[in-house]
Amino acid sequence: MFAWSYWQTIFTEPGTIPKQFYLSPADAEHLEKELGEDNQRQMLERLAKNLPVSCRTMNGMVRYCEKCHLIKPDRAHHCSVCGRCILKMDHHCPWVNNCVSFTNYKYFILFLAYSLIYCLFVAATTLQFFIKFWTNDLEGWGRFHILFLFFVAFMFAISLVSLFGYHCFLVMVNRSTLEAFRPPIFRTGPDKHGFSLGHQANVAEVFGDNRRLWLLPVFTSLGDGVTYPTRTQLASSYNSMGSTEQARRKTRSTRESKTLLLDEWLVAAVLLHGEHACSCCV
Repeated sequence: MFAWSYWQTIFTEPGTIPKQFYLSPADAEHLEKELGEDNQRQMLERLAKNLPVSCRTMNGMVRYCEKCHLIKPDRAHHCSVCGRCILKMDHHCPWVNNCVSFTNYKYFILFLAYSLIYCLFVAATTLQFFIKFWTNDLEGWGRFHILFLFFVAFMFAISLVSLFGYHCFLVMVNRSTLEAFRPPIFRTGPDKHGFSLGHQANVAEVFGDNRRLWLLPVFTSLGDGVTYPTRTQLASSYNSMGSTEQARRKTRSTRESKTLLLDEWLVAAVLLHGEHACSCCV
């Protein structure tokens, strides 16, 4: 599983930006020649009118990559090492010589998890020989190999605990490493919890809905890497559902009130009819 996850992290393509986000050569040239921030802002807003983008720059403009000549999708960033924009870029990892992004983020987390387990296993199995070396009960040149192996496994395990724990935290809050340092900016301003949908939904965004596949390095992440649900959209849907339920309750309450009034009227009519009949008998 360790080797499989490592392989998937290295050789999985970090994803390509859809063609509709790229500017035509004429539009790119026109944008570069535009003088003034307001003119560029208006042109970018016009070009991004039909694109699913909600993130903005610090000054409120549509995010544009001058090197790739494209409008950046939400959570996409330009990697200077790869030389192109990457979907939901987390960071460029030198240990795998690849960008950790939307397509291989699950593989990267599994790689960290299985690496940690592997290092702990090696450290645990060599601990007894390290103790013998420390008490001078282990002889031969092989004792130095055991000592080196134990220290390497132990030090890597310490490093992996912090790195794996940090990325588990990022998964729980639905945030990338870049977004942890610089919160995403929306039309309403910066919001570090902008893409957080709740812990359970955040984990499903990376690992998928099928829990039986969570520990396997196969692609199960939700979405297309271009559009992402936001906390604002989730709150709006909940408010809409709440308004609908409130309207249903109001309708049901009105119906019950009418039924109660009708029952009271019928009871009063029956009693009145009974009194009239009794007076006639007298």
